[in-house]
Amino acid sequence: MPASLDDYDVICTIGSGSYGTCKKIRRRSDGKVLVWKEIEYGTMSETEKQMLVSEVNLLRELKHKHIVRYYDRIIDRISTKIYIVMEYCEGGDLATLISKCRRENRYLDESMIWKILVQVLQALKECHRRKGGRAVLHRDLKPANVFLDASNNVKLGDFGLARVLHHETSFAKTFVGTPYYMSPEQMNYMSYNEKSDIWSLGCMVYELCSLHPPFTAANQKDLAVRIKIGRFSRIPRQYSDDLSSIVDCMLKVDGDRRPTIDELLDNSLVIPKLPNDQRRAGTGDKESSLRRREKMLDKREKELDSREKSIALKEKLAEEKLSRAEALMRDCKLKNIDSIAYRDTDIEYKILPPCLVHNRKEDSPKKQVTFSFIDQENSEPDLESDTELLAVKNKPSIPKYNVRQDSDVGNGQFDARRNYAHDYLKRLELRDRLKKAKERSKYLRDAEIESRIRSRQLLGMR
Repeated sequence: MPASLDDYDVICTIGSGSYGTCKKIRRRSDGKVLVWKEIEYGTMSETEKQMLVSEVNLLRELKHKHIVRYYDRIIDRISTKIYIVMEYCEGGDLATLISKCRRENRYLDESMIWKILVQVLQALKECHRRKGGRAVLHRDLKPANVFLDASNNVKLGDFGLARVLHHETSFAKTFVGTPYYMSPEQMNYMSYNEKSDIWSLGCMVYELCSLHPPFTAANQKDLAVRIKIGRFSRIPRQYSDDLSSIVDCMLKVDGDRRPTIDELLDNSLVIPKLPNDQRRAGTGDKESSLRRREKMLDKREKELDSREKSIALKEKLAEEKLSRAEALMRDCKLKNIDSIAYRDTDIEYKILPPCLVHNRKEDSPKKQVTFSFIDQENSEPDLESDTELLAVKNKPSIPKYNVRQDSDVGNGQFDARRNYAHDYLKRLELRDRLKKAKERSKYLRDAEIESRIRSRQLLGMR
């Protein structure tokens, strides 16, 4: 039969926060003193309600001697509230302990700090190394969420309920407070993993030693800048270098350089602080860590093999590109027209462009072009049969070359001037064609140079 509100008596209110109200209660059946958190869910969506129930069920599965035990949940549908029943910690939280030391102007014993550190590490190991591969991130590790029982043993509580309950506004609500323990990943609005809890643990241990957080500022913007830089003062000199080095390694700005929970528990500085039974069990943990490393090495070898295959494929593609470039270079050499030879009075075309072979038969002999005033080869042209010369004669632009069309001019003089105008126009046309041929030659030369450059680049890729 599920529990109800009538099964408990409220003793007093312990405190309140963004999640709701925490009250001290007594169970009527056996008189056991517990606490419950009273949370309003009336304004939540159905998805957020389901996430809340799933998260509470998961937290109830976390059974460890250094984790606050979750006993039950009670849902009051009339008042739209949920009550999460948990273990009661008589020693209070670490934030109260730090405030007390600050008021009394004294520091905590180093042995006490080592004890808290080791027990929190053990509690986080239970969260980060869950069976089935699902890691539970605390997300809100700070002195106010670490409790002490009557024997001053650590009880880790409040596993990120604020983030689950408030969903989209969880980061904003956390940031509105005092985000002294937020990791650089969270400050940069990046995704984070278990290493974020390691950063928060380092900030908490630092505060246990120095009685103040490692990063402080007048406003949240400056605080975010200092956290991203990651510079802080050493813990007080009365604490050992071993404790200082452990704090330093947890407060690395680069998350990849921070140790994991297993690496911290296997640290030679932490092992002597473990209980005797934990030291004996450490051998089995080392074997499991070695097996994990072997799996990681196998995974890395597979990645290297796949990378090698991709490199081989790239080399094959580079060779194909190189062969295409060489073929392009051969084509450019075949199309090169740099073999045009210039003479004083004639032009010899070893490679004749198409623009200069208009209306010319394949078997016709080469015609020597001369620019003399009267050509011996064409000294007596047939004006009636030569349509091109007739066009020249009848062309209106001829007079600008001083070709007279008067009827009183003799036939010989007219023929000479007509031939001169014809030859002059031919020279102009040949100059234009030569200019175009030079431009084409320059274009092909540039194409050849570009192909050589590409082939060198492809050779460099190989």
